[in-house]
Amino acid sequence: MFLALSTHRNYLYELPFGKGRKFGANAPGLIDAIIGGWQFNGVTTFQSGAPLTITANNTAGLFNPLTRPNTNGKDPNLSGKVDERLNKYFDTSVYSQPAAFAFGNVGPTVNIRNDGRRDFDLSLFKQFAPIERMRVQFRVKALNAFNTPRFGSPTTSVTSTTFGQITSQANSPRQLQFGLKILW
Repeated sequence: MFLALSTHRNYLYELPFGKGRKFGANAPGLIDAIIGGWQFNGVTTFQSGAPLTITANNTAGLFNPLTRPNTNGKDPNLSGKVDERLNKYFDTSVYSQPAAFAFGNVGPTVNIRNDGRRDFDLSLFKQFAPIERMRVQFRVKALNAFNTPRFGSPTTSVTSTTFGQITSQANSPRQLQFGLKILW
């Protein structure tokens, strides 16, 4: 059994500036309008990758379209950063197509994981009160704030020409969103 390790944190911090706060508590109206009412928010996720399933073509002559490959028993894991191993994510020489009319000796999953998640989604809110019974909130959100790529899974079919290669990205690049919310 392969366990996935995951941590997910949400946080909200009202910045200590402006009236009623630690810094600028006695600020005049215009200064308070600039420095007060700020809030920092975030969602951070760290998650290990999912185990991979190495596949081979149907060689058993049965109605099962999937058979398992053979392994030579060596550890297929390679060290180094993922972005330095895109053309060879794991040691592909460990696996081979089984002989005709034979099943391979690899189990359903192997001790290789795809790239894990390291996401930081951050936002900054500024709240104004232009009139007594109305509040306006300006929002800036940065999804994947540090522009950290999460690579897709490598090709896992031993008969593919791209076996062991990562050919895609599993997340989007940084996205900025701006919004204005009126509360009354």
